[in-house]
Amino acid sequence: MISFRIFSTDFRISFSFFMFTALVFMTNNYHSIVMFFMACAVHEAGHLVIMCVLRAEIKSVFISGLGIRIVQSRENLVSNYRNLAILSGGASVNLLIFLSGIFNRNFADMNLMLCIFNLLPFRNLDGGSIILCIGELLNAEYISEIVLKIFAVIMTALSFLLIYIFGFSAFPIAAVILYYCFSEIIL
Repeated sequence: MISFRIFSTDFRISFSFFMFTALVFMTNNYHSIVMFFMACAVHEAGHLVIMCVLRAEIKSVFISGLGIRIVQSRENLVSNYRNLAILSGGASVNLLIFLSGIFNRNFADMNLMLCIFNLLPFRNLDGGSIILCIGELLNAEYISEIVLKIFAVIMTALSFLLIYIFGFSAFPIAAVILYYCFSEIIL
């Protein structure tokens, strides 16, 4: 793990990020790779812009092969309503890019896929965090936990079905989904 500090924010980059990047480059589709990383950067910028507008302090940024996690400072935690705005900021920017029609069609489609993927209800993605935040707002944390577990079980079955139907070509996306499913079920 690589760790460093910029101003008052701690940054950590996991080995899995470099492993994921190496695997992506093995596809030899460099144009798509660049678009994917640009869409991810735009997504995270959406979160950061909302955080800046709401004056939420960033304590740390953790970058791994399966995403970026931005942690707020405990001294300046925002309310659940403001947290919902921050959580939806990334997917909103991706959706706006898709709907705007001013970008390359492939880049727009990449943003739509990233928006949909990040809204999946897994705790480590924006969608799962949004469900947990809504659960806190409604005083129904237990129900939101059950929703996440049920979705993970359903997605596990669908991932194995994808591999069975499409063979090895479906393995990369199924492997990513299975990672999220198992991490959700185990928690």
